[in-house]
Amino acid sequence: MDVPSLEGAKAAATLRNHSFRRLWIAQFSTVTVIYSLSLSGAALVEERTRSSMQIGLVILSAVLPAFLGSLISGAVVDRFGRKRVLLASHMARAVVSLAFWAGTLLLSPSLAMVTVYLANVAMALFTQFATPAELAMLPDLVGSPHLVSANALFQMSMLAAEGLGIIVLSPVLIKVFGPPSVGLVGAILCLLGVTLVSTLPQDRLPASQASSGKSIWRELAADFQTGWQVISRDRLLRLVAIQATLAAAVLLVLLSLLPGLLSRHLGLSIADAPILILPGGLGFVLGSIAISRWGNRMGRPGTIAAGLVGLGVSIGLLSLASSQPGRLWLILPVILGMGVMLALVIISARVILQEHPPAEVRGRVIAAQLAMANAVAVLPILLGGSLADQVGILPVMVLLGLLAIGAGLLGLRQAHR
Repeated sequence: MDVPSLEGAKAAATLRNHSFRRLWIAQFSTVTVIYSLSLSGAALVEERTRSSMQIGLVILSAVLPAFLGSLISGAVVDRFGRKRVLLASHMARAVVSLAFWAGTLLLSPSLAMVTVYLANVAMALFTQFATPAELAMLPDLVGSPHLVSANALFQMSMLAAEGLGIIVLSPVLIKVFGPPSVGLVGAILCLLGVTLVSTLPQDRLPASQASSGKSIWRELAADFQTGWQVISRDRLLRLVAIQATLAAAVLLVLLSLLPGLLSRHLGLSIADAPILILPGGLGFVLGSIAISRWGNRMGRPGTIAAGLVGLGVSIGLLSLASSQPGRLWLILPVILGMGVMLALVIISARVILQEHPPAEVRGRVIAAQLAMANAVAVLPILLGGSLADQVGILPVMVLLGLLAIGAGLLGLRQAHR
């Protein structure tokens, strides 16, 4: 059996796994809620301020609580159980969605806006507990041979959920029933996630996680340090964590620049954002398929490094094409390529972070990398938006491209060694 057909069989087997399907659908439904509730604020800020700095601050309202949550989420996941934490996270997000519905429907306009921002913060916080729980559960549910296909399917469903929330669900609900209805439907979808996760096999806590008589906070602090220690002492994990963090930071800065790129350089409205988002999502799907079939030929570290180089080149080409009016036909293929390169980086890094560390510290290692990504992203978003307001969006994009290329070349050198 050749490689493509073998990997296709693995993907089909993964989809036949009942436990994986339940986790997969639960993730899809809850991610749809997150993007339905949170991303509309960026368009409003751009329309009123036309400031990339302000857009960056909107994104930071989610990044900062996400960083704080990720500091302890891995320890909580490994100590209290992945299934238990995931159930609590889905339930908490259902409550937040109901609060969004009630607050925007019943409160005064000023308090309703406060409710919207608080819901954004809470969603980001609780997601930091759900994500490492889901990723840490995957190897136990599907096994190592199917881990690449499971991660690819997970990432593709996340992109589909983002598109459903931004392009379909939220606009339709707002137009037909008004903005509060997004929260009510979101609560229903989160409760669907609770129902599905409740049917998953119960995970067992390692014996080392039994109570030692210390206070729970001291135990969590020790657990938190363990995740960082595992990464710092392992050369491969250290390299992959840095590469994944850099890719996440570059992507967040690009997202903060997207509204300004649309309105100031491409002559499009914020409502036209799907024109640029959809090719990127399609590219990610193609990249996921490619890495599922041929990802082992370069080795995962080499694939990550090559993806970073390709991402940097794509960003540079996007900046060049955006400087030419009426060249949308050039921009769309470039964004497609960016999606492919992001898939090479993100999925390969995620598989390494799941496979390489010991199972009993898997959640802490994943959460430590997420914390690193959230912490590192804060300064680039602030500086990127401010610098874009001063020197322009396109020069900042060129700098991002050069940064990704440099990191990729260093990674290729390390992979060669």
